[in-house]
Amino acid sequence: MEIKFESGKYSAIISGKNVTRTKREHLEYVIRKAESMSSPASVPSASVPCEYSPSERFDFISKFVSLISSSLINSFILTGSGGIGKTTAVINTLKNTLKLKEDTPEDSEGSDFVVIRGFSTPRALYETLYEYSSRIIILDDADQVFRDPLGSNILKAALDDKPVRILNWNSSREDSSVPSRFTYTGRIIFISNLPITAFPQAILSRSQKVDLTLNTEEKLEVIARVFSEIKDESPEVLSDVLEFVRENAYLSKDLNIRSAVSLITLRREFGTSFKRIAKYSFSS
Repeated sequence: MEIKFESGKYSAIISGKNVTRTKREHLEYVIRKAESMSSPASVPSASVPCEYSPSERFDFISKFVSLISSSLINSFILTGSGGIGKTTAVINTLKNTLKLKEDTPEDSEGSDFVVIRGFSTPRALYETLYEYSSRIIILDDADQVFRDPLGSNILKAALDDKPVRILNWNSSREDSSVPSRFTYTGRIIFISNLPITAFPQAILSRSQKVDLTLNTEEKLEVIARVFSEIKDESPEVLSDVLEFVRENAYLSKDLNIRSAVSLITLRREFGTSFKRIAKYSFSS
């Protein structure tokens, strides 16, 4: 990659495309932009056509979650970039739009859905499906359960298109409080940062899907929307931070809502001089 400075502009030609930046202090922008254009990871996913904006895909999430709630579909897979609001979108739809109750350690009585995060073994999955056999289960970054062949087979049976499904665990050595065979009528929502292709085909074929893999411009669109919904912060602070994020987006190794929102504290505490420390933090 060769970067030139001519007529007040930094420029680089990558794969026949010219990338420029007029401000001298944004040399890093050109470097990061050029690298992103030449990286295979920056190629838009074929499963997410450009015609579907982030806003429209978030709307699809609400629609599929509503279908899950109504038992019209048994499974929904939500994949894509980390930290851009996938889990929040699902839970907000369940709680705020559909008025459903989450199962928590403090209050599980009368709950409609439960969120399972992190690692789970196939046996733990089977027991969870039994415990919540008629409710909605959200598997949030619990990727191991479907990557394990046994866990995948359990999920295949659970996600069949029949209204009533029979699940089996044929082993006499396990806890007898959980039967070796039970009727399952629940629904499952998968939320994962993995690419959609990481899911077993048998689960993909049984599920509706939304891929929220976003490029930098799309992430900026989502961040701007989130900032517009923040009501307990000074408009000036929000404007300054959002402008900074837009100007330095290509410096971030993992641009997401959390990293952008975290800069609000820096702007509030250090005033307009926050940019130097924010730039260091943003690019680390």
